[in-house]
Amino acid sequence: MFDPTSGLLALLVAVFASAGLLVAVFGRAPQLRGLAQALRPSRARRRLFAGAGLGAIVGAAFALAAGGPGAIAWWWLAGLLGGGLHWAEARLGAAERVDDMSRGSGRFGHVLKFMSACAGLAAALAAGGLLLAQQGAEVLRDSLGLAPWAAGPVLAGLLLALALLARRRPGGDDLAGLGALAGFALLAWTGVALAALLAAPGALAAGLSAMVEGAWSGEAALAGALAAAGQAVLWSSFAAGIGGAADGDPSEPAERVVGVAPITAAVATLAGLLVLAGGDPRAPIVAAEASALPGAPAGTVALERYIGVGLQPSDYGQTVVLAGDLGLTPGKRYEVVLRADPRGHRAGEVIAGDNLVVVPTYAVAADVDSVILRDKDPARAGNPGFDVHIACTRERVKTRVGEFYKLRPRDPNINLFQLMRARDLDGPYVRLRDYHFVASVRPAVALGSNETRHLLYEEPRPDDAPADPTLRELITLGFAGPYLDPGGATEAPPFALAAAPGAALTLDQRVHLRLDAPVRGLELGFVNRLGELEVPPWDLLAGVTDAVLPHRDDPGLDVHVPVRSRLAFGRLRFTSADPAIVFAELSKSHPDHGAPRLVPPSHRFAAEVRASTRVPAPRPDGPVLIPLHRDLHPTGNPGYSLYTPHPAELLLAGMQAPVRDQFGAAQVLPGLRAGLGRAGDIAGGLVLGVLTLAGLMFWLRRGQRFAAGCFGGGEFGVALVFLVCVFAGPACDPAALLRLAVPALALAAVLGLTVILTRLQRLRGP
Repeated sequence: MFDPTSGLLALLVAVFASAGLLVAVFGRAPQLRGLAQALRPSRARRRLFAGAGLGAIVGAAFALAAGGPGAIAWWWLAGLLGGGLHWAEARLGAAERVDDMSRGSGRFGHVLKFMSACAGLAAALAAGGLLLAQQGAEVLRDSLGLAPWAAGPVLAGLLLALALLARRRPGGDDLAGLGALAGFALLAWTGVALAALLAAPGALAAGLSAMVEGAWSGEAALAGALAAAGQAVLWSSFAAGIGGAADGDPSEPAERVVGVAPITAAVATLAGLLVLAGGDPRAPIVAAEASALPGAPAGTVALERYIGVGLQPSDYGQTVVLAGDLGLTPGKRYEVVLRADPRGHRAGEVIAGDNLVVVPTYAVAADVDSVILRDKDPARAGNPGFDVHIACTRERVKTRVGEFYKLRPRDPNINLFQLMRARDLDGPYVRLRDYHFVASVRPAVALGSNETRHLLYEEPRPDDAPADPTLRELITLGFAGPYLDPGGATEAPPFALAAAPGAALTLDQRVHLRLDAPVRGLELGFVNRLGELEVPPWDLLAGVTDAVLPHRDDPGLDVHVPVRSRLAFGRLRFTSADPAIVFAELSKSHPDHGAPRLVPPSHRFAAEVRASTRVPAPRPDGPVLIPLHRDLHPTGNPGYSLYTPHPAELLLAGMQAPVRDQFGAAQVLPGLRAGLGRAGDIAGGLVLGVLTLAGLMFWLRRGQRFAAGCFGGGEFGVALVFLVCVFAGPACDPAALLRLAVPALALAAVLGLTVILTRLQRLRGP
């Protein structure tokens, strides 16, 4: 996760450890001497609480992701060092305010302070504005159901209101007051977290055991855990104190800020235990079993039962052999339905000379207003993303052989026959309605086995019934079923996925999921005759600027190629932006590499958790997940613009199994829900929301302070830019924000620590 800045992070950990140890020596172990003072009221500590609350929880989640459970155990050692650094900064800052220590620091000191302030400003905007707002919005989304598009304006509006109220309090210490509120929120967080953990003592014991065992699993694991814990402490404690403790009351003992580090370590420990109690956030949330539906992704389940086990001709015409355990009584009539394919049926015919498609005027074709063409290639024919939909005008005409609908492309430049030949497409297909009918059940004896079977057949249609294909024709066209249809108008159930065993889900819960691309790219599409990589027009692919040429044997030899894209004829087409690489000539220029692959960003979607009562036996042990999409089923490419694909299309294309879309602080919510139910989820969201506002206010004030150090002013401009960051943060990709925030925070922390190292002599005291 942190590879791009590994060098800077290694320097950060080294400087952090060195500074912490040297401060402990020069200051005569202020962490231990300050324990008594740390429990007394302190405005400086309250100011630090304003920034340290949510940061500790976010840091715990990131530390777990980077170093495993053992990282939390090493947090306490790093927190001990961080407490000494808080003391050092508070003492140096108080001294600077009394005797203007900066006058003797020389040019190097002034340059160092200027660079530290500039880096701190960047960290305040990246980590405090963008990343913290994104984390808070994610928590509010998963706990309180606040829509992501609304989270940015809500947080920015509340922050602006707090800032305006603070300005109307003459002489008031807004951070100290907000820090007091954050302190109460931390107490509430501790209570809620402990209650959830004590409600599941097994998970608590397992989490503590994993932390202890992970801390001593070897030198490599120990180093990774120490780096993760040191970084997280800097984010939640010391990074919040760069310049934060230094603006306190000179008469206030510096020892009173020492208690912040162990308190945040305790908060982080509780957060880590909750993350572990909620299950591995990276574990697939969908069962890995093969799909119950042909051609569907793994884990797909049907929400209605196919009542037949085969077909058999008889004196009644086409009949369906029924399953023996349905309980349907011979001689009775039942309402049943045949389900139409959302991708359409081949029920029309192309008239090349007139550039139109004719479809019989069946009642099931009453809604037809487009023609669908499918890719002939077997590897792509099963994915609706490669379908091409062509909007048509419809005209009803009478001929000598019957009535028909004439479907003519709305775009006069589209020639159906030429399009099918040029792009190797199959069709035409048209979308039809489900076919509801009344059927009877009759017994029959199977030849050879003398077994009595129950056969279902369609009752004779009335003379005035609308024209429709026969039952045999409907089955030949690809209609699915029959299924029982009580009431005669049962709508098709939505696409559903079986939840993985052990997934911490509750019924009627809305969960936010994420589909990730394979590390080496998505094997999708084909190189067409023009030398372009042709793929479905998915909106998540439109911004891709990099393709991968996979090596056939060694992934380390994969070649990354810059690409550009265009939308043409209902497909996205990518070409190489490197003149030395032409996709049409890869077999010659790169014989050891395969076809180009794309690495799209993660696809995020929401799903509802439902009971599996509608799933035919054998039912899955857990609930089912219903993706929330504008279409209940994957209907495919609309053929004229970019579109958001149904999750089923992405799974068919090779995207990895869905996992929880939780990145950081929101990973504690499944543990709260598992222990306390929905009430714990809501309580945790409210508490974390308060901590988010406190953290945003803290970083706003720190950003303004850093701006004064950089430019000698500009506080109003920084406030505007910070509010813009808060407004936009929830809409940004958290991984991208992390790549931006990590180097900014690391550089600011290294420079801040260096300032302390240059003034160690001033820490000697009586």
